[in-house]
Amino acid sequence: MNMDRRDFVRQSTAFAAASAFLPACAKDNSEKGNANMKVKVTKDKVLVVYFSRSGNTRHAAETFAKACGGARLVEIKAAKPYASDYGACCDEAKPECRAGTLRPIEKIAGLDVAAYDVVLVGTPNWWGTLAPPVRTWVSENAAMLKTKTVCLFQTHGGGGMQNCARDFAALVEGATVLPAESYYGATVKVRPGLKSFVADRLIVEG
Repeated sequence: MNMDRRDFVRQSTAFAAASAFLPACAKDNSEKGNANMKVKVTKDKVLVVYFSRSGNTRHAAETFAKACGGARLVEIKAAKPYASDYGACCDEAKPECRAGTLRPIEKIAGLDVAAYDVVLVGTPNWWGTLAPPVRTWVSENAAMLKTKTVCLFQTHGGGGMQNCARDFAALVEGATVLPAESYYGATVKVRPGLKSFVADRLIVEG
């Protein structure tokens, strides 16, 4: 979510016209963490946690959990859901993103982050940074995440990675951070190479 309501109206036509070319020519942005590093882990020690408004980040998260052999998949939900109308959601979320607000989230029953060795965190790009519910979850679990191997994946509407990987790494400073990856939301559900995100970073056993 990189644009205001009037920007969305103006740019949506351009995105639609370009979308036919994106699968072939668009290159997703990646952010180097510990490049060329693969981590060996058992599938029961992998946690995939995400927030999704439109379903794009959810699709990526589900794909990665399956690629890990059935890793634990957890959705982050705002305690007060954002407006379903795109423009109203923008009006609500933009000031939160600009201010780095920690939006309250629902408690996730039965989740013990300490039980996992690798944590994959998914977020949409909202105004160049993490969606507020993701920032909240990462902040609330930062002490534990700093002892883990972590990796960010992100979906966007045209803005690429921007500051998402940087802001995530700052919240989990001290953790082993694997390279982040960014996916264009309009094509994420048809990308044949989506599963390589896991294969390029993890050796999943068991």
